[in-house]
Amino acid sequence: MQIRDLSPPQPHTRTRIGVWYELHAWSAEHPLAVLLAAVGTIFAFALFNHAPVPSMEPRFAEVIREMTTQGQYLIPIKNGVPYIEYPPLYFWLGLVGHLAGLPIPAAIRLPGYLALLLWIGWLPRLQRRLFPDWPVILLPLSAAALPGILYGFFTAQSDSVLILGTLIAFSGYVGGRRGFNWELWGGVALATLAKGPVGLAITLPVFGLDMLVANGLEHGGIAGLWRRIASIKPFRGLGLVLLVNAPWYVAAGFAVGWDFVRAVVMYQNVVRFLVGFDHLQPWWYYCKTIFYDLFPLAFLFPIGIVFALRRVRRAEWRLPLIWALWTLLFFSLSQSKQGKYILPAAPAIAMLALAVPGCVSRRISTERIHAWLRRCAMAILAVFAALVIVVLPIAGPRLLDMTAYGKLQATVNAHPAKLITYQWPRSMELYELGAPLPYVRSARALYRSVHAGRIKPGDYVLVNREYLPGGHSDNANRRLSPAPAPPYFERVKTFKAEGGLTLFRVMPGANRLPIPPTPEPPAHHWWDQFDTD
Repeated sequence: MQIRDLSPPQPHTRTRIGVWYELHAWSAEHPLAVLLAAVGTIFAFALFNHAPVPSMEPRFAEVIREMTTQGQYLIPIKNGVPYIEYPPLYFWLGLVGHLAGLPIPAAIRLPGYLALLLWIGWLPRLQRRLFPDWPVILLPLSAAALPGILYGFFTAQSDSVLILGTLIAFSGYVGGRRGFNWELWGGVALATLAKGPVGLAITLPVFGLDMLVANGLEHGGIAGLWRRIASIKPFRGLGLVLLVNAPWYVAAGFAVGWDFVRAVVMYQNVVRFLVGFDHLQPWWYYCKTIFYDLFPLAFLFPIGIVFALRRVRRAEWRLPLIWALWTLLFFSLSQSKQGKYILPAAPAIAMLALAVPGCVSRRISTERIHAWLRRCAMAILAVFAALVIVVLPIAGPRLLDMTAYGKLQATVNAHPAKLITYQWPRSMELYELGAPLPYVRSARALYRSVHAGRIKPGDYVLVNREYLPGGHSDNANRRLSPAPAPPYFERVKTFKAEGGLTLFRVMPGANRLPIPPTPEPPAHHWWDQFDTD
């Protein structure tokens, strides 16, 4: 009779099933690490496997290329002039990656990639302070898989650092500690470094409103309210924010001129908010975008608002409610709107949505609803991974119209001459065709330049389809009317990029062109000396 060996298997004799079981057990015990590894892997592929995405990334790529080429690292520049759209933090972070050896597309995505990992890693800290009974993975997984968040961190844009800074600030606020709250004010400082005064506008009012409501509910009076405000050390905190932000503005003022500082602060944060020269949308715009940017949690969010209003005495409901509603209200008041603007409130919206099942479920347990939401989040991440790792490298060049610029450059190189763009050259044009590119601002300027010989026979004029007659430009003063036509111009070719780019060539004898009636040129503004995209 054989005696079976009942001793435990040695490490080198483990079966595949045993290894899989151990990995599964480890992943169940460390779900946050698994989530960070999975998201980190997806985004690591995305650093290198596609060209700049036309919606946002070319501006960062071109700024970093020009700053590196010119050895000018203090002020972001594009097409040879100072660029006022954002403070320099994101550009500096991208520059570090590029100077360390990364190609420009990877370098401009690296700050957002790192910000996403930090953002996911910080979410459990906020969750433990407001909803300590939730599974550790619930908020990080549900929030990280929101489509708007995935895309917002996927493309290079300074909003990713703003989103991270806002989360750190609110986590510090609810963590409340004696002494100076470095977490709170460090988050505010980071948000302000990323996007300027908007970092203050979407954090400080929420702190104030939360303390005001809490004090009113407890009948604390003026003295009680002041004690609450004093507890976060507002003067020292604002001093810290000013200390880390002001030096660059002062240095920029001396280096470029104070009109530049005025443009970065006033034009970007006041004029665009009140007037909105681009991204014009109705006040209810976010009532639409929230449902696909924050799917599926946005569908529970309205219910969460109702329940939070009924439980406003409890901090775990009150703070996310004020945080979410203030962010939505603030950006709805702005004339310029984009879906990404409300993403700093994604954790608050997610918490309100995730808290709903525990208040309304009767026949179905909260755990089952949360499990379904986690499976939905994993499915979204799986689809996103397939798009990034498989689809984008194969179909990306065609989807992003990257081949069009190569064809355009080859057409110009076949008969070399100066290339002039109609209206300010777009970021992708600069990045692909090389800066600086000369340009004309109006139809009148174009025809006068041809007539005066500043634009010579053989030169090329590149025009976006939206500016040609019949195009979709909403500013008639920017139209190229009449369109260039024989015998003074040759329509060379139209390229499928930026919605359609048409290349014209100036023909011999064009300087004898009678200057036709043209639309009134667009007005000059004081900020036109800088690049505003």
